[in-house]
Amino acid sequence: MKIRLLLFCLCSFATTYFSQDAFGQKKQFLLSGTVKDAETGSPLENTSILFSGMTVGVSTDSLGYFSILLPPKSYQIVVRTLGYKIRIERFSLSQNLNFDFLLEKVPRLLDEVVITAEKADANVNRTIMGVEKISGKTLKKLPNLMGEADVIRSIMLLPGVSTVGEGASGFNVRGGNVDQNLVLLDGIPLFNTSHLFGFFTGFNADMVQDVSLFKGGIPSMYGGRASSVLDVRLKEGNFDKWSLQGGVGPISSRLLVEGPIFKGKTSIIVGARASLSDFYLKYFNNPALKQSKANFYDINAKITHKFGKNQRISLAAYTSDDAFKFAQDTLYSWNTRNVSLKHNALIGNKISHNLTVFLSKYQYGITGLKPQFEYKWQPSIIQKSIREDLSYEVSNKSRIDFGGDFSLYRNDAGSLLPNAPQSIIEAFKMPVQQSREMSVYAGHSLTLSPKISIDYGLRYAFYQLVGPDNVYNYQLGKPREIETITDTLTYKKGSVIKSYGGFEPRFSFAFKIDSSFSVKLGFNRMQQFMHLLSNTMAISPADIWKNSNAQLPQQIADQFSIGVFKNFNNAQNSTFETSVEVYYKNLKNVIDYVDGAALYLNPTVETQLLVGKGYAYGAEFFIKKARGKKLTGWLSYTYSRTFRQIEANENQVGANFGLRFPANFDSPHNIKFVLNNRWSKRITFNANFTYNTGRPITYPNGRYKIYAYNDVYDYMVAKGLNPRQGLDKRSYVYNGQTYVFLENATIIENLDGYASPSFTLRNAERIPDYFRLDVGLTLDPKEKSKMNSSWNFSIYNILNRQNVYSIYFRSSTGLRNLARTYKLSVLGAAIPSLTYNFKF
Repeated sequence: MKIRLLLFCLCSFATTYFSQDAFGQKKQFLLSGTVKDAETGSPLENTSILFSGMTVGVSTDSLGYFSILLPPKSYQIVVRTLGYKIRIERFSLSQNLNFDFLLEKVPRLLDEVVITAEKADANVNRTIMGVEKISGKTLKKLPNLMGEADVIRSIMLLPGVSTVGEGASGFNVRGGNVDQNLVLLDGIPLFNTSHLFGFFTGFNADMVQDVSLFKGGIPSMYGGRASSVLDVRLKEGNFDKWSLQGGVGPISSRLLVEGPIFKGKTSIIVGARASLSDFYLKYFNNPALKQSKANFYDINAKITHKFGKNQRISLAAYTSDDAFKFAQDTLYSWNTRNVSLKHNALIGNKISHNLTVFLSKYQYGITGLKPQFEYKWQPSIIQKSIREDLSYEVSNKSRIDFGGDFSLYRNDAGSLLPNAPQSIIEAFKMPVQQSREMSVYAGHSLTLSPKISIDYGLRYAFYQLVGPDNVYNYQLGKPREIETITDTLTYKKGSVIKSYGGFEPRFSFAFKIDSSFSVKLGFNRMQQFMHLLSNTMAISPADIWKNSNAQLPQQIADQFSIGVFKNFNNAQNSTFETSVEVYYKNLKNVIDYVDGAALYLNPTVETQLLVGKGYAYGAEFFIKKARGKKLTGWLSYTYSRTFRQIEANENQVGANFGLRFPANFDSPHNIKFVLNNRWSKRITFNANFTYNTGRPITYPNGRYKIYAYNDVYDYMVAKGLNPRQGLDKRSYVYNGQTYVFLENATIIENLDGYASPSFTLRNAERIPDYFRLDVGLTLDPKEKSKMNSSWNFSIYNILNRQNVYSIYFRSSTGLRNLARTYKLSVLGAAIPSLTYNFKF
């Protein structure tokens, strides 16, 4: 027994000794590798790598790469991500090892409606909050409008995200305007994400890998907008085999083809959509609609080539085009063209490098088609950018991200030009502005202990407006008007007109009370140097993008947030995620307008703009059944307020008498419910319900009657009202002659004067509340079916609710003094759709 005990002690000592280095530190070995799709060979980002007996793990980066330092011993490794089978392996670590894992897709998930594409309890373990993720499969399962899976409409089912009305383009996040959202398509910013005036968005769901929405804790790598970031990642083509998929719907149809150019080395993927809406307009009773046309298309293409295991290069292009012609008078159009080149590589075992170069052009405008009045107004924005992002894995508890970007902008305000030889329209030239924007950033993700983690960073952004351009100076101490222009300064090409810049700190802190309960704090600052000028509530093809200048500084948003996250599991191994997030946002240099602002074809548009401040606050309550055998979904309630205050100063008049007023998209109460119920192996039922308070609006509460003085007198004489006995007389002198009139004489409505409306305070009233219920059924193929096809039937607005988009006043008799109230509903009926999806 003593001999055995001695041998055991010697072995233990030897193991301890040989596992330490010369300095007495325990040895650790590097475990690294990649995780890819077994079918396509595409890297799988945010895949969880877990180890038995350890509380820490690691996730893959955008190249599917992971690395971690571990002490030498035997391990069981678990590799898992949403939509793929779990991979479990055993190995002994006694030296540096490299593994490549290929994960197979799960044919059908029991819990399709899952917001996050990360591991279980990611909402608790993640340091930053206000982040939501939706997989491409989830997008296709949600009830949709007219059979089209929609990225923007899907994120509107999340707490803190809203829109001003049905069919409106753009979205609002936590008190931000529609232009304050940075929307990225594979890293390329988009200025307009809509088709058909907002009924559809410009993302082909078949091309989408996943969608990330950053509402609160925004990483240091993102900038340029003041509210949120929507990052849409696209798929890579299949490196091993060719496939074809698509869908046929009532409004649009789509097709996607992918496959290897050189097997295992080079792949290509091409996705296209096109509308059929012209066909349906012919069946409307309205003659104007019968003569109207509405169509769109978009095309995505990407070629990817792999150099070994750790390096790849891709060339991608995106084009979209929209056109809407109302009867024979006017054609509205907008289109986007961009091309990008990306290089991704692993430098050593710890540094990830991502280089992106792209050219993007957004063009929009109006074409007049009326004979003799043919014209064209076509503004555009061209952006040229280069960007480098680096990530350094210091250890399994520490990661440093750093990089920078440089962009050149050409912003053409759009000149009015005659568009036919016989047109009587005179040309009106508008300026073209040049600007440049650059930024550098660094961020650090650090796990201080099993309970405490932080994510902090700093970004510096710098902006310059440069010549050639003519700049107006205005008289100090008076509001900006054409009459107060004192001088015109001419700047040569490349000379700096105005510069802005500043630091943007980002900080997130998480404290884990236990494995399923955490508390988080966060702060971030964002800057925005380009602004959307619009007289409407949502993005339209007639809106104007304006560069920051001497009168229009950059918008700045500071957001503070705190959140509590708690997860529960029941006996059936279902997972319930709950959270409460409270935020406060302070906004500087927000844009507003003078009453009756004239924004179009105005070379002194700054005279129509007002600059002020704003703030927003709210609380988001969220409960989600993330995993379950048959039933999944979520319920959220958001209370939020958004205000603006525009005060008068030496350079501008005030708005609303300088008093604060609710923003156009302020909606205090918002309830959203999403349900996914798997009835059988092939049939899934989906439903979502949305309720929100009606948006603010400014109503006329009365009117003034204004009459021409001579017209009144002539009318009274002709009617025998002047003079008239028995009433008090008054007199006045006009052109040397004395006239007498009766004090109590009246003017009946037959004399229709000029009516001038009197309005309430700005946004003091609200339109009726909004609610909508959508339902859908999905029929998946049989398990052994050779062709992977499915049917989706959905009914949008099944309750046939006529939700009000806006309220306006119009005379029903033709007389200006007899106006009546009218309610405008964009989609005031239940809309069924049947879509066939196929893949082979």
